[in-house]
Amino acid sequence: MPGFGVRKHETRSVTLSRSVGVELAIFVVTLSVAFIFSQVGKKNVDAKKLKASSDEERCPSWFSWKLPAAKAVEPCKAPPVQKKPLCKEQQVSSARTSCSSGSASRRLDEIAASARDQHASRNVGQVIQMYDEFLSSLAEKHTQIPEVASSARHSAVEFFAALVYCVVRAGRFNLVERLLDDMVAQGVARPLQFYESTMKQLAGVKKYKLALAVYDRLSADGLQPSAVTLSCLINFAVEVGELNRAIQFFKVLSTVSTPSIRAYMTVLRVHSMRQDWPATLWTIRDMRRRGVEVDTLAMNVALSTGVVADHIEEVEALLAEAPSVDIVSYNTLVKGYAQRSDLAKAQQVLAKLLERGLRPNAITFNTVMDAAVRSGEVCQAWQLFDSMSGRGLRPDRFTCSILVKGLTKRPTETHIKRSLTLLRQVAPLCDKTFLSGVFQSIFDACQALDEGLQLAKQVFAEMRRLEVRESALVRSRDVKASRAVGQSRGKHPCKLCLGVPQQRLGRKPSNGMQHSMPFEVAGAHLDGKAAVSPSADQLQT
Repeated sequence: MPGFGVRKHETRSVTLSRSVGVELAIFVVTLSVAFIFSQVGKKNVDAKKLKASSDEERCPSWFSWKLPAAKAVEPCKAPPVQKKPLCKEQQVSSARTSCSSGSASRRLDEIAASARDQHASRNVGQVIQMYDEFLSSLAEKHTQIPEVASSARHSAVEFFAALVYCVVRAGRFNLVERLLDDMVAQGVARPLQFYESTMKQLAGVKKYKLALAVYDRLSADGLQPSAVTLSCLINFAVEVGELNRAIQFFKVLSTVSTPSIRAYMTVLRVHSMRQDWPATLWTIRDMRRRGVEVDTLAMNVALSTGVVADHIEEVEALLAEAPSVDIVSYNTLVKGYAQRSDLAKAQQVLAKLLERGLRPNAITFNTVMDAAVRSGEVCQAWQLFDSMSGRGLRPDRFTCSILVKGLTKRPTETHIKRSLTLLRQVAPLCDKTFLSGVFQSIFDACQALDEGLQLAKQVFAEMRRLEVRESALVRSRDVKASRAVGQSRGKHPCKLCLGVPQQRLGRKPSNGMQHSMPFEVAGAHLDGKAAVSPSADQLQT
């Protein structure tokens, strides 16, 4: 079929044309990619050549740690002078006086890094050995640390600050002053920040005396401490007991700035320790002049100083003008009048604090009761106790001690019985030694009364109930007095023993007048020596 042959020939021609077109397209793409890569490569080569040319202009070819073998250059000679500008490394190198200074700088940095390491405190001996060897090597070359530090990462001050940090943290405080001496010998300037940092580290480990020694060096260098440092120096001086120096620091602080409330509190405590009331009063006035708030804590310290110095009237005047006071302030004033045995004034202060809207506490009533007992007004002391109880305040060991002390002045049966009742209330709060002393005072009061026999039995019964030892009940003077009474009457030497069963008295008296061997009085053993207990005055703490 002729038509079919023609169509078949045309199909083959089309297929061949398409194959040639694809191959041509691949060839064109390949040439394009090759051209692009050739251009990029050429640009990179040009850039490298340009960079090399630029580097040659900035840093001459002779600057290298490896010198050309053809040139016999001596290691310690400086390179020849070039007309082209020197790079930074060349400027440092040309300033060195010897090639060994580079290794010294690296050694300085190594020591500083070792001193700052967190484990340096355990290896402080190794660090100090490295430091000593470093100093020896510098001395041999007649070089000092500032010269070496000029080409190191650490400055001379940073180097010594790291060493101080290391020895303080390791507890080698004896090395601190040695390092400071080395700084002077090496010509290293000691800035204020270095001194203050050193003192802060020493204060952190409570080495206040050494911190003050560092301050002396600061002052000798002509530096003036900051206000914060002066405030700290006041505390340092107080801690080591140099009160006069603390006051001097405070005066300097007052001239450079307004002291903080903390600095004022510290100096007020210093005046209190010195019992210096005029200086205390001046300090309070100065706080007000400078606009520093006189809080209750500062006021109470000042009031306490005045009471101890017995300037009670001035203390009361200061308290009256104080805008901020509390119950502690009035308790302090009451204590002053109690020490003077002035019950009337103490009661007036109690009335004033009630007018001011303050609530008295147990300490307030105890102090007024003490004033009453000291004044001999025992009945009023018990009335104050009733008032205290009426306000819902619980008595304590001091309440008991004060009221029992009143029994030694004017003992009565009523007060003895009330003392025993009071003792039952406070017994859980007291130790056996205290209770023994209180029972001794009550026992003494019983002996002073004709009807004391029955009261003494109650005392003994209460002692046994509270499991208080009876060995402290009889003292030598009581036995002697009782024997004198017994001999005059021809009876048993101690009248209080008449109500005690005879089996409690040990062996019967040989002559009806005295015991022929060690005996017991209400269970109190006397083997030739009488047991001694605290007196009534010793009970008041």
